[in-house]
Amino acid sequence: MELEKAATHKLSALITNPDKATGRGQQIEPNELAAWCQEKNLKVFKPENPEELSQVVSDVEADLAITIAYGHLIPEEMLQKNRYGWLNVHFSLLPKWRGATPVQHSILNGEKSTGISIFKLDKGMDSGPIYLTQSVDISDSDSTESLLKQMSVIGAKLTLEAVALVERGVAPTAQELDGISFAPKLSKEDGRLNWNQNVSSILNRYRALSQNPGVWSNLGQMRIKIDAMRISYTSQEIKPGEILIHQEKMFVGAKNGVIEIERLTPAGRNQMSAAEYSRGLPLKNGLSFG
Repeated sequence: MELEKAATHKLSALITNPDKATGRGQQIEPNELAAWCQEKNLKVFKPENPEELSQVVSDVEADLAITIAYGHLIPEEMLQKNRYGWLNVHFSLLPKWRGATPVQHSILNGEKSTGISIFKLDKGMDSGPIYLTQSVDISDSDSTESLLKQMSVIGAKLTLEAVALVERGVAPTAQELDGISFAPKLSKEDGRLNWNQNVSSILNRYRALSQNPGVWSNLGQMRIKIDAMRISYTSQEIKPGEILIHQEKMFVGAKNGVIEIERLTPAGRNQMSAAEYSRGLPLKNGLSFG
């Protein structure tokens, strides 16, 4: 973490979400940030509610607070508790894609670039004045995870530059009023694939949501999670949603082309290759995703 290494600043404490049950065993475990803090012997707090958060902020008495993907709206009165207020690292070029899932929405919409904004929190949602921005290209192979990994490295360095601006008393610039858009939280239902869309739209949804919350379709009464797919250039003509099993490969028709399913997870079972799944099907003809 760049802030932890910074020689000119002291990292007073870190705040993250409470431990929660994860995995099939539903064991209570700390998140990655909390585990990293334990490894580094850094002070970490896990407030359960706004009252606990307010008490932590008061007790720590830091000059500046920085939030990154915290997932909670900070009450206005709490923003006044630190001498220099609160900074937020946001993964879009504000005012575009205000909200919880800016990277996912950028990919869903087939955009070729996005960016990072370091801004001062105010009472609104991602509406505060901006200190710094930096553009980031989105490649055709980028997923939400790969893009976030790349942007987190850039964002850490940009945050230190913003902290230096705060120290020098440089005022942030108010956001533009034009071009505001929103990126709300995404649910499991958002991962449902619509095979009547273009192949590019289907692939964008896979790139954006395959890890969380996952992309899926129903085969009869069974939900099938799609873990790996690609655009196929087969000469076969397949109707949208229709499944073709050919030489142990699984092809699905879309509005203007064909998608090959490479890996999948049937509900209640382990992930497997499309070849493994197709070998176990009692019927291989007349199948379709709904």
